[in-house]
Amino acid sequence: MNAVKQWYDSLAPRERIAVIAGAIAVVLALFWFGIWQPLNESVADRRQRVNVAAEQARWMLGIREEARLLQSDNSQRSIQGRNESLLSIVDATSRENGLADAVRRIQPDDDDQATVNLDAANFNQMLFWLRSLQRDYGVSTRQITVTPDEDAGTVQARITLARSGA
Repeated sequence: MNAVKQWYDSLAPRERIAVIAGAIAVVLALFWFGIWQPLNESVADRRQRVNVAAEQARWMLGIREEARLLQSDNSQRSIQGRNESLLSIVDATSRENGLADAVRRIQPDDDDQATVNLDAANFNQMLFWLRSLQRDYGVSTRQITVTPDEDAGTVQARITLARSGA
């Protein structure tokens, strides 16, 4: 430390001012690029993530009534297709509800149960389809896994369907 002080004392007054100004510039640059800018970018990134999550939450809240309808017991309505196989009901109703392109696989688990894989399915259409299966055919959703797709409003889903009483 003594050597630095001696060197500084040996400088002319103009040189001392230049050294002090340079030191201040270096400290400010370190603060700006080392602390302020990374912190600012991190805050902006977090804000964007919060906005995306909030938008997804608003979307999900907007369709929660449809999900409630799927869970309700519609036992008072007449049940169609009692003699049709579950696979043919699922296939026909998915086409009627505009999900033919989204259905990737229908795998029967037994006579009264099947697993359906959907890819890039419109979420609202999927909910209407599941509601019509339950309401019109007595086919209920036993298990469902839904993952948002890259496109807004579309999902990937794995759904286990079963006839009532299965």
